Amino acid sequence: MKLNSKYKPIKQLFLLIVVLMSQSVFAIEKSSSMLFNSDKTQIISANFDAGSVSLLNRENGDIEKEVTIGRDIRRIALTQDEELLLATDYLNDQVVLLDAKTLATKQVTQVPSRPFGVVFDANNQQFYVTSFERDKLLVIDRKGEVTQVLATASTPRGLALTDDGRLLVTHALSGEVSIYDVTNSTPQLIKVVQLVDTPAHKEKTTPQGKPRLLDNIVISPDGQQAWLPHVLWSFGHDFQFQSTVFPTVSILDLEPGNEHEIVDERKQLFKQINIIESGNRIRIVSNPHDGVFTEDGKKVIFTLAGSEDLMVFDLSRQGKKNKKRHRRKKFQGGVKATQIFRNVPGDNPRGILVVGRELYVQNAMSLDIAKFDTGAVGPFAKVKLIRANFANLVSADPLPKQLRRGKTLFNRANMADNPKFPMAGDFWMSCNSCHLDGFNFTNRQLMEDGKKDRFKNAVTGHVDVRKMIAGDPVGAYIDIIQKTQGGMGGDPREDDMPPVNVEQPPLEAVKMMMALNEYVRSPENLPYLSTWLRLDDNKRYTHPDEWVNSAECSDCHTTIYDQWADSNHGMNMDHPYYRFQEDVAAQSEGEEFRVLCRGCHAPQMVINGDNKPFSDFGDMREKGGKSLKVALAHGQSVNERGTGCVFCHRVTKAENAGGNTDMTVNLKDRESYVFEDAKNSMLKWLSEKQINAMPAPHKASYSNPELYQSSLYCATCHNEFTTGQGANVNDNFGEWLASPFNAPGNPAQHKTCIDCHMTQDVTNFDNKVGGQSTNNGPMKSNLRSHHLVGGNYFFTGMRNPEHKKMSIDILKTALSLEVEKQGNQFTAKVTNVNSGHDMPGGARRQVWLEVIATDANGKQVFTSGVMQNGVIPKDAHKFIKVGVDKDGKPVGLRFWRYVKIGKDTRIKSGETRNEVFDLPDNAQYPLTVSTRVLYQVFAKGLTDKVRAAYPDEHIPDPEVIELQAVTKTYAMNNGQNQNVTSKASSSH
Repeated sequence: MKLNSKYKPIKQLFLLIVVLMSQSVFAIEKSSSMLFNSDKTQIISANFDAGSVSLLNRENGDIEKEVTIGRDIRRIALTQDEELLLATDYLNDQVVLLDAKTLATKQVTQVPSRPFGVVFDANNQQFYVTSFERDKLLVIDRKGEVTQVLATASTPRGLALTDDGRLLVTHALSGEVSIYDVTNSTPQLIKVVQLVDTPAHKEKTTPQGKPRLLDNIVISPDGQQAWLPHVLWSFGHDFQFQSTVFPTVSILDLEPGNEHEIVDERKQLFKQINIIESGNRIRIVSNPHDGVFTEDGKKVIFTLAGSEDLMVFDLSRQGKKNKKRHRRKKFQGGVKATQIFRNVPGDNPRGILVVGRELYVQNAMSLDIAKFDTGAVGPFAKVKLIRANFANLVSADPLPKQLRRGKTLFNRANMADNPKFPMAGDFWMSCNSCHLDGFNFTNRQLMEDGKKDRFKNAVTGHVDVRKMIAGDPVGAYIDIIQKTQGGMGGDPREDDMPPVNVEQPPLEAVKMMMALNEYVRSPENLPYLSTWLRLDDNKRYTHPDEWVNSAECSDCHTTIYDQWADSNHGMNMDHPYYRFQEDVAAQSEGEEFRVLCRGCHAPQMVINGDNKPFSDFGDMREKGGKSLKVALAHGQSVNERGTGCVFCHRVTKAENAGGNTDMTVNLKDRESYVFEDAKNSMLKWLSEKQINAMPAPHKASYSNPELYQSSLYCATCHNEFTTGQGANVNDNFGEWLASPFNAPGNPAQHKTCIDCHMTQDVTNFDNKVGGQSTNNGPMKSNLRSHHLVGGNYFFTGMRNPEHKKMSIDILKTALSLEVEKQGNQFTAKVTNVNSGHDMPGGARRQVWLEVIATDANGKQVFTSGVMQNGVIPKDAHKFIKVGVDKDGKPVGLRFWRYVKIGKDTRIKSGETRNEVFDLPDNAQYPLTVSTRVLYQVFAKGLTDKVRAAYPDEHIPDPEVIELQAVTKTYAMNNGQNQNVTSKASSSH
């Protein structure tokens, strides 16, 4: 039946009411750093690193209330009744529930690392929060309690809730968008959309690369599309500001059940802005961050955090796809940008809000708001500035001025702010374009995305870093900025402003770089600069008195202490070889570069601020940690030169940034007992009695099973990468991940680092040996050995024969050897059967094959790999990795300067290597061939250098260890005869 025209308005009104009623349950919500209250009279602001939340008067911009609630407040969400406000504290790993009217704290809840996005679901009366570092989606109730924890794809960050009950989650460093059904209280994953990589192009300045840095989601008013501001990372070549990071906006079609990226409409901003400046220059922008649709849905406006601009897309001018268009007329991606408002007042625009024609832009670094007019309806209306400093977000910036300036520079890609000494050339990229939120676990993604053919180029980061930053941070930063970002000089298209002289920079440039260094060395970044070690405290350094002497632990944990004290992780890691290498590092790159080495070898010294050259040696032959016991008996504080008990057992976080001691240590929050820190022996005795009576707090303070049983814990030191340049030196963790032993689905096969290196039986890792970790304590079925057995039998062997034997025993389990002979061709088959990483692991290790063929007369007719005066012949079949410089020359002791791999013949876990030798064809049979796999921890050449540097240490030659041996006698040279075979497994 056809409706009479007079009833059509009634029908339309009815449909509108239905729509509005449905939206009272579901409303389009997005994770945001800035919100309106319901009547739009107030702006609620999350104040980032100011650590506060503010209520601002929308009419005049005045602060009506400001409350400090944490350290780095990234996002806020308001309940629909405006009673509650939930804030994510990104660096304190907590969420804070507030009374929305008074900003009084109602609940503080610890959550997995780096909580970022938050939205409120009015239908289920619960919040959703992303844990960026721990790959979790959290469900939090109105009391502020975590009710559900869901594992997600990696690096979840931004959130948006559609009007039909779908939750969208961006994954910042994988370029994915997860979609959950939240019509019920338990989110159900229904789809993951992978944003496409923009293909590589022969022109490096053409947009290309992987979608990264997805912070925010902007859903169109009709709910049909999601616009995603982000960048593309293109690291297939050396870092360079015009060819590495490309600003982009991707668009998703949100048709239920058919959610997908509209690839043709991706906004590759370098080529689709289509706005030309005077002088025929294309306007270049960087770091699109957040966006908002105007209320009429005709425009979408984005903040450009790096170049500090606004970008406007006018949807009313969007052309429709013409499926019948000529095949040569390629569709150009739909709507293009129609306006760029250059240079938003303030620093680092991020948050954005709109009401009517009023547009509010929140600046994260200057902590203020600029107010704009979006313009009248129509394609030619322009966004105009109404008031530059409409509102201050805080009454006072809590960051020191020097730190604030440095952090601002880190985020800046606006040439106009420092025209003489710009941070970026031509408005292109900032430090934050790659180092998202500073230096943290996202470094791992940079290194992963930057992988190239390591035999051609192993560098994933900056090229040819100056003095590895440590020796001359100011010059290093200027050098990096010039090479990477095109800054620290005038406009490269002009001739009147030459680049800053790196050797003698102007005073103003020096001041800028000193401020930048202040941020680089801030607690959440690299406080010790060359190592990724961090102290969880408000101060940078501790005092030796704040540490517990490891010998004190021996009173109750005698077995564990004795194992540790003579191990390679124990005391006296300042042995001559280490001292020699550290001195080379300091002489080459600057004194502060010592901490790169000390971060792992003497971390307590780093945290105590003791970075001076060593003035004395510990005794590398000392047994049982005697010097520690003497210091304890005399009540003396010690700066332990090794990885002590308290250090290892107070590691609270493994960053997974690639190694270089990427861990956090916490001393201040451990549970202590009365008199525990006393020097008096009687008071100490009383404290020990308390621990025995109430051991639970003590155990909880020094045990983190989830972390300590993870191979990632070991990776913090046993993985290394070069400072700034990001080339893997050691990748034991990555090698283990790729090995057959990383098999969590097969418990019989799965072996972590500690399953092999912290077991009592190193010849049979499946044999669990029991024991007591505490004197008179409970018997454990599998006592974790603190011999910490590995490939260095040399130093531990000087102290303890048991340690030496265990080191050699575990080495002998790693490889197997088989041989065969066909005619004159002899093949040695070496298999890495029992090592979870490439063999040999570590550094400076030597593994090679020795083959000796003896004829019927007892004459040696063939040799290979036979040492001459303690030196392995150059033509020996060796299993080694050699790093070289850009000219192909081995870097030797300056391993941090390698740029590519010259040779890597190490044997991967589970791999068999066939090494072929040509025996002489005129040998007299029977022919006996003796084959050995040999191992030496340090080469004679290195030992000789160390001896010369420290003659008083009387350093012995590291002995050669026979790992495997096979001897076969061949009666005739036909390859078919029976053999007499004997095997040996040791010759030491």
